[in-house]
Amino acid sequence: MWRWGAIALCVWSTISALAQSRPCTRQEGQRADQAVDALNSWDRIHEWYKDYRQCDDGAPAEGVSEAVARNLVDRWETLPRLGELTKDVGFRGFVLKHVDETLNDDDLKKISANAVKRCPANLRSLCRQLKIQAEAR
Repeated sequence: MWRWGAIALCVWSTISALAQSRPCTRQEGQRADQAVDALNSWDRIHEWYKDYRQCDDGAPAEGVSEAVARNLVDRWETLPRLGELTKDVGFRGFVLKHVDETLNDDDLKKISANAVKRCPANLRSLCRQLKIQAEAR
């Protein structure tokens, strides 16, 4: 199990380095914060990631974490779409990073339970990573 955690950590480190290579302007930060309210699907979260990952800090980051949680708790049936989008390894790390300590305990428990009990066979690796993240918080 530790191996998956180490892999995820390497991915997050890479994402953080890439995000920091381009600073978030004030205008981008405002747009990123406003765009968080529309993150009700994996496609929208992916678009936010592509447009604003350099602004993934503070209030926008907390909003993204909440959007990730809502998709994993309330719209688990959309996990196959997340599986398609996470072929982009950077986006996979981004999503996993947002299964974080800002989420409430009930959501983290539901994410872990969904990953164990409701995981499509072809997404076992992603589910394993989600479970590890949810239980690490």
